[in-house]
Amino acid sequence: MGNAPQKKVSILGDSISTYMGFNPYGYPVYYKEDKSYDNEIDSVNDTWWKQVIDGIGGELCINDSYSGSLVAGVFESSACSKERCSNLHSESAPDIILIYMGTNDRGYEIKLGLNEPENTMGFYGAYRVMLRQLKNNYPTTKIVCGTLLIGYKKDEKERYIRADARYNDVIRLVAKEEGCLLADIAQSGECYETLDYCHPTKKGHKQIAKLWLAALKTLLTE
Repeated sequence: MGNAPQKKVSILGDSISTYMGFNPYGYPVYYKEDKSYDNEIDSVNDTWWKQVIDGIGGELCINDSYSGSLVAGVFESSACSKERCSNLHSESAPDIILIYMGTNDRGYEIKLGLNEPENTMGFYGAYRVMLRQLKNNYPTTKIVCGTLLIGYKKDEKERYIRADARYNDVIRLVAKEEGCLLADIAQSGECYETLDYCHPTKKGHKQIAKLWLAALKTLLTE
């Protein structure tokens, strides 16, 4: 059993999932030296996704996370783009893709577009197109969609950014429609620590990782 191959895990994310030296060349990265220092992140091992990959006994394949990116849009940086959806493999396809996208769509109040399933300018259409491309590109890969958490500002736990559950409802709907797995971490009602209501601190990453691992424990054994 000790020689069993590790599961290759790829990440599709935004700035929350970036870390210097671990994203594709040319991608803007939030967690560089200054932001890592400010948020007390000492190494890649403090990021939520590395903790999750280690926790399930996997290894990183590709971290396709792009700071500032949305799911929606018609740009190469959009998570629904052909470029992003085909950039999650190395020599071979990943066994698992973890998607934690939509925080910026929610922040910019991108229209939901529930009646426009092909329109990538709306969140519903973009998320749907994204999943369809991923399934087409990686037919044997387990695709896991994460719902979005809310961040609180360190030392101000009573203050949160405004919650908008509609985006999580879209993620739940599209994951079901497209037959993908759902890590409904938002259902816990828990929030994570930040300095700016968005980007996790070291503690915040640990809080996110704990919820992901709890969800994956069930999803990956079903």
